[in-house]
Amino acid sequence: MDTAVYAALARYPTQQPFFVSPLYLYFLRALDVNLFAVKLAQIFLGAIAVLIIFDAARLWLGDLAATMASILAILTGVISFYEVTILQAALDPFLVAVTLGLLTHALLQKDPVLFFATGLTAGLFILNRPNAILWIPVLALGVLWLRGWRSAALLLIAFAMPIVAVTLRNYVVSRQFVMIASHGGLNFYIGNNPEADGTYHHVAGIRPTIQGQAEDAPRVEASEGSFYRRAWEWIRSNPSSAAKLFARKLAYTFNQTDLALNYSYSYFVKDVFSPLKLLVVGPWLLFPLGLVGAARNLKNRNFTVWALFIPVYALSVAIFFVSSRYRLPLLIPMCITSGAMFVRPRVWHWIAAAAVAVFVCWNFGLDDGRSHERTNMIVYLIEQRELEEAARLIADTEPITRDPATLHERSATAYKQAGVDLVQANHQELALSAFTLAHRYDPADASNLLNMAVLQAQRGDTIAARENARAALLLRPDYPQAKGLLRVLEGR
Repeated sequence: MDTAVYAALARYPTQQPFFVSPLYLYFLRALDVNLFAVKLAQIFLGAIAVLIIFDAARLWLGDLAATMASILAILTGVISFYEVTILQAALDPFLVAVTLGLLTHALLQKDPVLFFATGLTAGLFILNRPNAILWIPVLALGVLWLRGWRSAALLLIAFAMPIVAVTLRNYVVSRQFVMIASHGGLNFYIGNNPEADGTYHHVAGIRPTIQGQAEDAPRVEASEGSFYRRAWEWIRSNPSSAAKLFARKLAYTFNQTDLALNYSYSYFVKDVFSPLKLLVVGPWLLFPLGLVGAARNLKNRNFTVWALFIPVYALSVAIFFVSSRYRLPLLIPMCITSGAMFVRPRVWHWIAAAAVAVFVCWNFGLDDGRSHERTNMIVYLIEQRELEEAARLIADTEPITRDPATLHERSATAYKQAGVDLVQANHQELALSAFTLAHRYDPADASNLLNMAVLQAQRGDTIAARENARAALLLRPDYPQAKGLLRVLEGR
């Protein structure tokens, strides 16, 4: 899991260019990788983000809008969810809020020092979410248009400071010029290749973990070429398909479905009893209200420059591939602009929001990761010897999973291993139950049938032992252990 890799990299820094976004590693290290303290700090920063949302919404839209914006932020479950995970996404709400909050003050107060502060926090945000770098030149042009070259220059100088520091670190430790982190090429290829569907998918030869990607990606690139080059070759050769894929990814960016990486928010809302059930606000509400609320105020040039973050960041997500935690930064400005919908709205504003809601809630048939998370829980239950509870969860999961083969394979493997462990612990009856359940989900596993046969023979049930030994031989006619057991059982 990404969580374990982040913690390990923070404890034991490598002499390689950063493969993951580096800011979170420094954040973990500053708190001595004490994960409880880290979660408390993240919750605290999330609370500050709500105050900043209130302040920014008040300045742009007034007191009522600010109150509604902060309430929406508090009730947005996915923001609270990521605040208690050990992932870089935990910092995104705070970093976006403080950057957009400073930008609000800079645009309204016309103070060059505030543009410098905005650039500095924007640079830190980019160190946590590198794809957002696309926003910086757009923002600089907007500031140049409104406030002149001095403010734009201060913004860019401040922005460059943390980026240059990390780039120099990467070069010093490896003599490689890596601006922030080296995983961008792989992510770009995942989102742009003949098999791409707009979400994360496995790349041949690369294990689907951060550690696996960091180790395998250079080897695959050395043999097959740069991921960036291969992706661009496909785009140039298939412009129509690439354009359709990009449009689909942009639609996914604004869709309500939880596109999980590592942790499925949908699972923790629907399958786990927690306060998340009360935090009912999400993309289904924020995107319709927020997009229409932003459009209402585009006559204000200062606000327009501020609001450019929304479309530009959405594009920066769609360039790669879409996941819930990658689009999380969008929810912060959406909370702010949603507040506008509670200030003297007209009927056509609500009609427009309803039309956007149809698009946001459209069922694209996307996988929210819930069944994968359930499968992880099934394996955990089996490891804890809750065999029947796991079987009940498998039965509940089968109707909703898109990959029953993986569900059954992982369950059978876990049951089989549990059976072996129980035999060694001299819990024969429970072990036999585990082997029987493993057979239910993988009836073609000859070695598991032999395990059952050996255990049944030890327990004196020779009839069942013979049947299972013969069944194992039908699956593997050259299975010497099954032949040997059968000879013993038949007295030959």
